[in-house]
Amino acid sequence: MKRISHFFWICLIISTQLVSSVLLSEMQSAFAQLQGEFGQSLLNRESETSENDPAELTINSHFSNTFNNHIELGLSVDPYTSGLAGQEDPQLEGMINRFGIDLLGDLPVSDKLRLKLQYAPQVENYTGADGKLNEFDAFSDIFLTALSFQPVANLPPLVTSHQLQRFVRTSNVYNNTDRQFGLRFGRILEYNLRLHRFDDEETRREDFLLIGSTNHTMTGRLQFGILKQILSKLEYRIEQSSYQTNLNNLILGITGLDDDERRNDWRHIGSVKLIQVAMDRLVFQEEVNLFLNRSNVDFFNFVSTEVAASTFYRLETGRWMRFRLSRLWVQFEGRQILDETGFVTENAPNRRDTQIGANVQLNWQFNPYLTLNADYQVNQNRTNEADPLLDFLNYTHTIATLTLRGQY
Repeated sequence: MKRISHFFWICLIISTQLVSSVLLSEMQSAFAQLQGEFGQSLLNRESETSENDPAELTINSHFSNTFNNHIELGLSVDPYTSGLAGQEDPQLEGMINRFGIDLLGDLPVSDKLRLKLQYAPQVENYTGADGKLNEFDAFSDIFLTALSFQPVANLPPLVTSHQLQRFVRTSNVYNNTDRQFGLRFGRILEYNLRLHRFDDEETRREDFLLIGSTNHTMTGRLQFGILKQILSKLEYRIEQSSYQTNLNNLILGITGLDDDERRNDWRHIGSVKLIQVAMDRLVFQEEVNLFLNRSNVDFFNFVSTEVAASTFYRLETGRWMRFRLSRLWVQFEGRQILDETGFVTENAPNRRDTQIGANVQLNWQFNPYLTLNADYQVNQNRTNEADPLLDFLNYTHTIATLTLRGQY
């Protein structure tokens, strides 16, 4: 295979960054008694609304400013294949400003039935060197409807939901609609159907991340106490994804897909977490996250393992700090590495990436209506690729965000 084909074959489509972001999104945060102090509870438990509670209308707003030195937006920022980054520096730096409003209504329908309605519009402004990010300015809005039925007070509610998100960028190649249907029993069992569609479903895309997909997800969770101060949480998720077929001929050749053949993936995601409460204000967590992807195309087969430890400290109500340290290993089972000359030799090993990450967060509530959150993340990726052309895979990714939130 020619050098350029191998080059595309390695750097295109799934990046360690994408894998790690999926795993990071699996993280939860905080102990039961600290619920609400750190966003979504580590226990994955919601504060269920009492059937006697009156209707509520909540209006929240947020403004955030983010520095990101490795923006990808679904495209490879490899300096030889993307015009977004220069050849001297393959990482694409930029600032992202976001402003959004969250309107949430919680309405009692009957003694055992409640309706939740949510509308959350958001605007995004990208600023990069030499105007390279102007085409990514965006507007998105989310409509959520959830119906909760709790016939027995001592059992979790049965919740059905529908979420519709519309995403529009300055460059309309990214315009897409994301529709999700959900059914869950408390937080114990959950099923979601996701239909992700781009406006243009005919054009042959250069990047599979711009391809529509249909996703089925089933999630099961267990949690139990160990001794008096330790909580264990287990989670298993299985996903089935089917992608659309409008890939260009280059990607079809690289991945081994036939024309009009669909890529179909099965994903197994497991998580084990241990949480210890040292005192009312201090919580420790250790976790192991596994991600196994199995596809009808070998190119997309990979397995990743992440271990992480974090500490959460509450200064007082609404004011807390959190630190997380992680290590991630990714094995790409269908991608042999190139040698120094840019070719795949016989019995060449598969590509392996390792990543070390750290995350620091500070939340400071000035009053019940105004909160500031500071978030700093840094991830260092290292690969076993020997080809000098692929040295851009050895990167350090930094994200720093300041968010001001208002609640009314």
